[in-house]
Amino acid sequence: MNYDPLRSFGVSPHHPHASSYWRANFTPCKFDTLNSDVTTDVAVIGAGYTGLSAACELARQGQNVTVIDSHEIGFGCAGRNAGFVLSGTGRLSLTDIQKKWDKATALGMQREFSDAVTELKNLIHEGDIDCDLAEGPYYKIAHSTRQASLMQQRLTHLQHHFDSDAEYLSSAQLQSRMNISGAHGATVQSGLALNPLKLIDGYAGLANRLGASIYTQSPAMALERSLAGHRIHTPGGTITAKNLLVATNAYTPKSFSPAVDGRQFPVQSSVLVTAPLSEAQRASTGLAGPMTMMDTRMMKYYYRVLPDGRLLFGGRGAVNAKQADNQSSCQRLTRAMLKSFPSLSGIDVDHFWSGWVSVSLDSLPRVTFDPQTRVGYAMGYCGSGVSFASLAGKRLAQRAMGMRVNFQLPIYQGALPRYPFPAARRLGLRALYGWARVAE
Repeated sequence: MNYDPLRSFGVSPHHPHASSYWRANFTPCKFDTLNSDVTTDVAVIGAGYTGLSAACELARQGQNVTVIDSHEIGFGCAGRNAGFVLSGTGRLSLTDIQKKWDKATALGMQREFSDAVTELKNLIHEGDIDCDLAEGPYYKIAHSTRQASLMQQRLTHLQHHFDSDAEYLSSAQLQSRMNISGAHGATVQSGLALNPLKLIDGYAGLANRLGASIYTQSPAMALERSLAGHRIHTPGGTITAKNLLVATNAYTPKSFSPAVDGRQFPVQSSVLVTAPLSEAQRASTGLAGPMTMMDTRMMKYYYRVLPDGRLLFGGRGAVNAKQADNQSSCQRLTRAMLKSFPSLSGIDVDHFWSGWVSVSLDSLPRVTFDPQTRVGYAMGYCGSGVSFASLAGKRLAQRAMGMRVNFQLPIYQGALPRYPFPAARRLGLRALYGWARVAE
């Protein structure tokens, strides 16, 4: 049975790992299960990018930090995503942010997004993490003539106001680089991609070497306030902590904590990986080298060429966990891949899996800490969290320690807004998927 955060009160150690390409080729390090009571300065729930980045920063600053996870390293989205390293998070563009707030805010967000990529690189360097980090072109592909026209207008705005180094490619220019069906133009700029499971394994090793205590298969069964701060009960022991950081993102269980309940919507994204492309298939598609791509659909498709010449292709997943890994979900994604790359007809799909991403109501994540309750969280990355979650964890740790950092940007202001009718989230999602199919 797959884990469903809207139906389950916790991740069980018995929930199966994703049958991903990443896990088929790499096994993360193992950690002990908590089997005694522990007293610590900061307890972090969730050993993903956010939680382990926070643990690294806390340990560097001399804090006693304990990280627990209900499963093993890489069980959640940190071990399931496509490995895109993007300068951004949430679903609002810099232009959207400028319209909603002002240009100064948008420029501040742009700097923070850039700092997130830098932070990820710094952690990789500090931890000497071999995660197959590769640089190559990142294409944003217009799926219609209307989107191509809008893309040119937006790029002109970004170049004028935000010094964007992206370049616009007409349909003919794009087709001279790759043979992709239904593409009406694209922007291209430098991008990064990596192996996400190797990255989270490296973060865990770095946090541990810096002095953080990490316990896996140790779910937080109950949370309570105490005179000392917080008590986190696990099957094997109780953690007493002055501060509590929740870093569970889309894998946050049902009715977990008043601080986070109803504030994000876990939505599934699915990924397939093909057999290695033959030389003829590479030549016919133009898919060669470490390139990453994403289209402009409301329900976006994203794809990249892996180091061993396979094509990774991802898109929206099933509405619930029961349908996540069934044959029809895989076939739907395969059809979408072949619609873009018809010359790959007949290629084997060697891996298919799904994972939950955290969608916020207002399309922006939050990194927040309440100095009264001493509880903080970072979540709501809307599927763009590989780079930003690494910085969000650091910022969350800094907030918990009361460090003087500029937290005036919208992502650091207030709590995530609650969904008004949380029980109806999936009904709305079904309707949205149906409307998107008709519209596109």
